[in-house]
Amino acid sequence: MDKICVSDTDGFGVEVILNEEDSAAAPWCVHGPALLFVKVCVGGQQGRRFYACSACRDRKDCSFFQWQDEKVSKARLLAREEENKAKQPPFTHEEFRSRFLQVVSLPLAQRRFCQTCQLLLLPADWAAHSAHSILLDVSAAQLRRPSQLLRPLDNKKTNAQYLFTDRSGHFLLDLFAALGFQKVLCLGTPRCVPDDRVPLSPALRLHFLALSLCTFQ
Repeated sequence: MDKICVSDTDGFGVEVILNEEDSAAAPWCVHGPALLFVKVCVGGQQGRRFYACSACRDRKDCSFFQWQDEKVSKARLLAREEENKAKQPPFTHEEFRSRFLQVVSLPLAQRRFCQTCQLLLLPADWAAHSAHSILLDVSAAQLRRPSQLLRPLDNKKTNAQYLFTDRSGHFLLDLFAALGFQKVLCLGTPRCVPDDRVPLSPALRLHFLALSLCTFQ
């Protein structure tokens, strides 16, 4: 069993309990499986273990909380499951990727992006988004730089997302090319997208662009 301890200035700390058995039994919030924590007092005395959100550090962003030994009623579990389903993205990753490929294949006059919903639109979607702020004639260049379309996530505690300037992005791309990297995984840096200096295969490049547009929001 592994533990990660984060201490505060008063000598108290919260440890994350990492083991396969507890992970398999972990309840889920809207952000995925929760993590098991325990508060550790001065002298190593441990408090009651509890589950909390694995993604959000601020309870204001996700208020999920459950004692490890708490007996949760069936009704509460069903209500939690319904809430989790209701707050999931409207499409799966594969469905987002499929939409991206369909939009790429459309003529320029039919490529639209809903700035209100942060979503690429297919012609069948236009009527449902008619009252929203719509960006028309989305170019191939904009699709290659999807972070120019997406609205930045500004909650630094929940979303560790950084939009590099072009100068910083070019520096990183030059570095990747000089080191011979062909596969790059960007977490929280959606503006760091490949260009011709990074010799990615066409399939991998397209997958990367789809990931940037469909995952980082």
